[in-house]
Amino acid sequence: MPSLRDLITHPGLDLTPSERKVIRALLDQYPRNGLGPMSRLADHAGVSDPTIVRLVKKLGYGGYAEFQDALLRDMDHRLRSPITLLLPRAHLQRGDAWSQFLDQSHRALLETQALTQPEDVRILVQWLLDSRHQVHCFGGRFSGLLASYLLNHLRLLRHGCFALEDNAQLPDRLFEVQRQDLVLVFDYRRYQAQAFRVASVAKQRSARVVLFTDIYASPLRELADMIISAPIESVSAFDTLVPALAQVEALIACLTLQCPQLAERLEGIDALRGEFTTHLLEEK
Repeated sequence: MPSLRDLITHPGLDLTPSERKVIRALLDQYPRNGLGPMSRLADHAGVSDPTIVRLVKKLGYGGYAEFQDALLRDMDHRLRSPITLLLPRAHLQRGDAWSQFLDQSHRALLETQALTQPEDVRILVQWLLDSRHQVHCFGGRFSGLLASYLLNHLRLLRHGCFALEDNAQLPDRLFEVQRQDLVLVFDYRRYQAQAFRVASVAKQRSARVVLFTDIYASPLRELADMIISAPIESVSAFDTLVPALAQVEALIACLTLQCPQLAERLEGIDALRGEFTTHLLEEK
């Protein structure tokens, strides 16, 4: 029988949006998030206890206790794995912060890949390429650069993409958010109150909220229709956004491969840029 982790990340697993939120909560801190009371897992995922019960049965387990036994077996196997023993030792043998950071970033990217739910990626790409609905991007003090970076690429791919900037015009901009619009919120610890307000207003206006966050207990989780989470631990005194940036780059790659009018849009945009001499150094 496959491990529980392989089971919950299988691309063929048919899940409801609420069940996908539970899987995301499990993967964020696997297997720890599933080892406590059912109510704690439900709170972390932002769902109800019955959702957990339905998911456990869908996975083929008789109850939550049997499900937790499978989690414990996965944990026991992981603790016996040689790679689990080697990685900390390799980390300690590095003598400089530069190498330590790059090594840890490599491991964080592997962990980020393990957190990926293919169905979430498929749905998010579908939402973003649906030009019937607008896209709005909001980021925090540091994560704003991720929101801006993604937004700049989205504007090359489609129309109707806007920034939700933390300034005096934010309420006006939020007023323009409509039903079924997509609001992308980037918010990592320490979680910002303004991000919570943006997500709350978006839900009040019946928009879909996609939260890009860390693997911890963000207060925005319960408001999100989809959660894309990434590890942020770093050898630096500051959290790292390397895995989150990799997720944004991967999303852009997925979008460009499925955007039917990309070549035509880029050609038209480049022609206009040429008229405005956007680039100082052009090939003759």
